[in-house]
Amino acid sequence: MVAFLNTMDGTVLVGVEDDGSIYEPFQSVDKDYLDTKIANWLQDTIYPLPSYLVKHYFNEDGVLVIDIKEGKDKPYYLREKGPKPAGVYKRVGRSIRKASEDEILRMIMSSKNYNYENDISDEQNLTFQSLTNAFKDNDIELNDRNLISLGIMNSNSKFTNLGFILSDQSDITVKIAEYDKQRNFKLKKQFTGSLIDLFYYVKEQADRLNDVSAKIDIKTFKRNEIVSYPGASLREIILNAFIHADYFIRSNIKIEFFEDKCKITSPGGIFNASMEEIMRGTQTYRNHKLVNIFDKLGLIENFGTGIPRTLDAYANEQRKPLFEATENFFYVTLPNLNYKVDDQINDQINDQINELDLVILQTIFNHPGIKVSEIKKELEKINVSITLDQIRNSIKRKISSYIEYKGSRKTGGYYFKNEINF
Repeated sequence: MVAFLNTMDGTVLVGVEDDGSIYEPFQSVDKDYLDTKIANWLQDTIYPLPSYLVKHYFNEDGVLVIDIKEGKDKPYYLREKGPKPAGVYKRVGRSIRKASEDEILRMIMSSKNYNYENDISDEQNLTFQSLTNAFKDNDIELNDRNLISLGIMNSNSKFTNLGFILSDQSDITVKIAEYDKQRNFKLKKQFTGSLIDLFYYVKEQADRLNDVSAKIDIKTFKRNEIVSYPGASLREIILNAFIHADYFIRSNIKIEFFEDKCKITSPGGIFNASMEEIMRGTQTYRNHKLVNIFDKLGLIENFGTGIPRTLDAYANEQRKPLFEATENFFYVTLPNLNYKVDDQINDQINDQINELDLVILQTIFNHPGIKVSEIKKELEKINVSITLDQIRNSIKRKISSYIEYKGSRKTGGYYFKNEINF
């Protein structure tokens, strides 16, 4: 009962076997005695009093039904144990476990409508050079009046936690890493400081790691660029991690680049909504004032569109982004569109191929079995000045992955490889 009060609505059935059949010995119990016992539990054993949240009765099959609503005055606990892990329980999936001290603290904060942004910062010797420069770039002066109106300082001239995480003294840390196939570090960076600086540092690193490859258009033989993480997906998810993180949780935002994906982890689960509601477009804001500041700095284009824009960016792709949430963390995994699922040769071309190489490829495609000397003649028809050595060099060093020589030295020629799929 305590676990359901602390976590979710639920029902307890007493007198039923695991397979759903009626447990016959229970039918002969003293129902009045049980009714009184449960009423006493609600009055004397559980605190805060949950009487209006719990209803119990015997149904037509003689089964004791206890319906429990999730309460608002968390944590609910066993009086004799007190509001500590020994007395506070919660539901996790189909099981029940004791709540940790951090979870109990968050229950208390939630029930009292505690807001981390608005609380007074333990550190009051703060400076805001990075934030001042960012506002100046947007033609906004960061004066005392604005500090108060933005929530960086309260009406008593005390800096808030919002002010702290935006200050030059902020201890917020963001980690970014890149791994090779064996999960060894290729890149490992850690940034600490004003949240504004952190966002720009991380975005710069992420943009650099968002590789671009190319694909040949068989009709035009022109290069079409493919971005590993398309559209605004990477930027939007990183931005979401910054503005929706629970900074009360002393953990780090992490952005990790694997060969096949990018995984973004931010502290704090979904705020006041379910995953289904979020995916349907429900907007909730843990850090209202931080969202407002990022908006004023031109970093947010539209409130609440991060996930929809990310899904739109992958709309025509087979692999889709994955969103996962726990009570304490939110995870987003973005598939790398340039990752080859298998080792088959496909229409990816390496960045060393130039326009002349593409013309040679197109000539071979249009004239299967063509020889080097004939390629030269075809290119001369379109006023392309080229030597036989240039053609041989291109075939040997640049485009060998896409073509093959068939036949004898005298009668054979170059063809596209059969396994290439345009």
